[in-house]
Amino acid sequence: MYTLYWSHNSASIAAHYCLEEAGAKYDAVLVDMGKEQHKQADFLKINPAGKLPAMKLPDGQIISECAAISLLIADRHPQSGLAPAVDDPARGPFLMWLFQLNNTLQPAMLRFYYPDRVTADAAGTAAVQAKAQEEIAALWGRIDAHLGKGGPFLLGDRFSAADPLCYMLSTWQDCCPDLYRRFPNVKRLAAAIRARPAIARVAELNEVGPVAA
Repeated sequence: MYTLYWSHNSASIAAHYCLEEAGAKYDAVLVDMGKEQHKQADFLKINPAGKLPAMKLPDGQIISECAAISLLIADRHPQSGLAPAVDDPARGPFLMWLFQLNNTLQPAMLRFYYPDRVTADAAGTAAVQAKAQEEIAALWGRIDAHLGKGGPFLLGDRFSAADPLCYMLSTWQDCCPDLYRRFPNVKRLAAAIRARPAIARVAELNEVGPVAA
């Protein structure tokens, strides 16, 4: 049994999607970031970084980082098809997209939502946000162009754990207004992901409240 620590519309949603897609047994423990429960002592014992998601494994180990959790779930539940096998030619592109989304696109988005994490100069936050928006739009443009060559998924017609992460990030649109209109292939991916029953079950829990990370 896994235990996922999550909050509405936080980065935990992609890991939550993967647990449902894998058919894994898990408990979901709400850590309300709107009430700053992630900064309280009880949660800091679970993840000293004070960030979500975090997941307790059946042996009691705690891991964090959305991409790491998603990959672990995929590898522990190969029947789910969430990740190509290590000797599959698609494994490299899968890892590339998973980590590009987690390590490049998401940090750019967080610079928009939390410019105060980048600069202590209140007068500089607008410039941080503007630069972040430029980068975000360029990244979505590259993803959209890739999806336009195949799709609907990042691995063509093959669903993987990278796609729920892509879908999650595509719903954070304050940093990239009219995203689905501007990037129709991303919209196509989002529609394909949201239509999956396992995704829909989790999405309904998360489609309230503010973005948090």
